Amino acid sequence: MPKRTAVQKRAREIQQAEGIGYHDALNRARAEAAAAEPATEAPAPAPAAAAYILEPTAAEAELGITAEELGVRALPADAGPARRARAEAVWRPVEAEQPCRCSGVHCHHGAPCETEYADGTCPGRVQHVDRHPGSMFDLTAWYDVYLCTGCDEPYEMTVKLPEIPWGEVRSRAELDGAERHLSSGSGSPTVTVIYDGTRHPNFPDHEPGDADEEELDPDTYPTPEDDYSGYGEEARQW
Repeated sequence: MPKRTAVQKRAREIQQAEGIGYHDALNRARAEAAAAEPATEAPAPAPAAAAYILEPTAAEAELGITAEELGVRALPADAGPARRARAEAVWRPVEAEQPCRCSGVHCHHGAPCETEYADGTCPGRVQHVDRHPGSMFDLTAWYDVYLCTGCDEPYEMTVKLPEIPWGEVRSRAELDGAERHLSSGSGSPTVTVIYDGTRHPNFPDHEPGDADEEELDPDTYPTPEDDYSGYGEEARQW
């Protein structure tokens, strides 16, 4: 004959003492047992994902370099598109002999200059000093700025980064009034939203809420190649 459990024994005691049915007594006994059990602590919440998987070295920190200035490759693998775009736009340049902090796609950092002069070819190497959005509406177009460490000759080019768009297309109804956005015209049902923290040289002063009738015409507005001529420290505001 199977042994009675402590709960079953208590149920029989309640049944005999109060003259109630066994089923009701068993429910009472189970409730008493549950109330007597020590409360279990809720599991500790999982730690939030680190914003960056790399941190500046002691030497970098001394120079004022922050974690976000280490570039896309310092982000966790699950970083969203807005964080990736910002990281691609704010990395801190390094010397030509060091690995560039950009995503590495189409990067010519450290390549020989080879600019030809009357007295020969420049022996310097190019330094990648800036990367920012390179179009008004092509979300994958970025614009690179290089400087030669030997002759100071500037190099500029547009590159396509399909994996790192600098913004996204949204309907006007989705705007909350806080985003920087571009529009192809007042009749367009969609706008291009620039990800927060991503520098766009064509629209440094564009504020959300500008009147539709003053929205910019992409056929007449200058491109980064036309109006962005800063290099080195002038090209970046730290």
